[in-house]
Amino acid sequence: MYFLGVESAESETRAIVVDLETATVVASASEVHSLVEGVPIGSQEQDPAMWIAALDKTVRECLDSLGVGRDKVVAMSVGAQSKGLVLLDEKNQIVRPSKIAGDTSGTKQLQQLNRAFGGSPGLSELIGNRLEVDSLVTKLLYVKEREPNHFEKTTSVMQSREFINYWLTGVKKTEAGDASRTGLFDVPNRQWCKSILDFVDPNLSSMLSPLAESEKLLGPLRGEIAKSWGLKTEMIVGIGSGRSMMRALGSGTVDPGTAVLDFGTSGTVWGTSKEARVDARSEVDLWCDATDQWLSHFTEERAVASMEMIRRHYGWSGLEMEQAATQAPVGSGGLMALPLGHGNSGDKGEGMLHGITALNYTQSNVARATLEGIASGLAYGYHRMVELEYDFQNIRVTGRGVRSKFWRQLIADVTGVPSCALVTHEGAALGAAIHAAVTYFQQGGENLTFAEMSDYSVLIDSESWCEPDEERHEFYLEQLSKQQYLAETLIGAGFLV
Repeated sequence: MYFLGVESAESETRAIVVDLETATVVASASEVHSLVEGVPIGSQEQDPAMWIAALDKTVRECLDSLGVGRDKVVAMSVGAQSKGLVLLDEKNQIVRPSKIAGDTSGTKQLQQLNRAFGGSPGLSELIGNRLEVDSLVTKLLYVKEREPNHFEKTTSVMQSREFINYWLTGVKKTEAGDASRTGLFDVPNRQWCKSILDFVDPNLSSMLSPLAESEKLLGPLRGEIAKSWGLKTEMIVGIGSGRSMMRALGSGTVDPGTAVLDFGTSGTVWGTSKEARVDARSEVDLWCDATDQWLSHFTEERAVASMEMIRRHYGWSGLEMEQAATQAPVGSGGLMALPLGHGNSGDKGEGMLHGITALNYTQSNVARATLEGIASGLAYGYHRMVELEYDFQNIRVTGRGVRSKFWRQLIADVTGVPSCALVTHEGAALGAAIHAAVTYFQQGGENLTFAEMSDYSVLIDSESWCEPDEERHEFYLEQLSKQQYLAETLIGAGFLV
């Protein structure tokens, strides 16, 4: 029995087929996305029709590689970028290109919303989170104010996954995971926030897709698509969730005792809980996940950029930078790095090296200090979650450096809990396949849980475990305290942005 998982990200679409019997990926394909050109400065847009074409192409490639095995594919789900705004008219035609993650055209609208609802503190109390400049709500308000002709034509407001699901099934429906990233959703109570909806437009609630509560089945795949793909049996489509929610599921983040550190395009830490844990300081985001729990999420946006800057400066490969770092002592001889953007997540965010002496300014110390600074920044997010009453027993490391024992040991030392790596690294696509499998079996009357399917499908590399060293952990806790004090002092005085 095979299950199809699709990840539709900003950069590409990736499809995989998972053989449930062996818990292995038996087919995969990907297709790169492009951006709309010639848009105003600050805008970041894509054509939603491109997502459909990419999904169709990658799924066909997977099915073709299976040959007659395509008849074993019984269900699919999609995990897609959560910040892609899709507007449809009364004929269900696309009104304008989709504004996606990274679109900063709604800066003025963000200011309006912050003024109206008390800024980050007021919004955290109202919906569980602060707003981001590229939230769906800011984009909607931008379109209404700057492109009234487009807004007047709009009868359906969707996110990327909803639009893709609508193409697959003809059903318009959303779910709490994706909705929780819109800025329109009361995350702790898992419902739309009427006061924000009405602030944008009194008719907005009627434009949104119905909210599925605990049901995971969206519907059967449309007959014409099934026929076009050469499928003889009816395939069901799960409702899916946002890409981040599916990445969490694909890394096994179902047990509240497990944290995940993902070092991809940015550095992130996340964990799940059965209760909504709102961070009043707005440092840890709170979302709904794909398993009817809540997902706490901390991001160091420029962590990877800091590492890449040092690597390029010295002409190192990633392995060469790690090898240089291993030649330096713990603490880098007193050299301490604040990653880029410590006080600003934008491209102009600054960083610094502190404690330079004539003896410690060496390539190996700079390499280690950079990695220690990034790890400490991520550990700050980890410890903030602990302060929010998470009780993590271990941490799974994914993304860049997952095969690096140096990096996994550093993470174990700064967090104080064992770290490990996963055998597979399919991310959101694997999460979508797991979601499809659970949907299929629950639909058939079997009481299969996400935790059970995750334990079966997400495999840990048993040789990758790193235990924390207590002495190094105590040192890094003190280092983290110094790093935060230094950053807050410099930012407060205007010397670091």
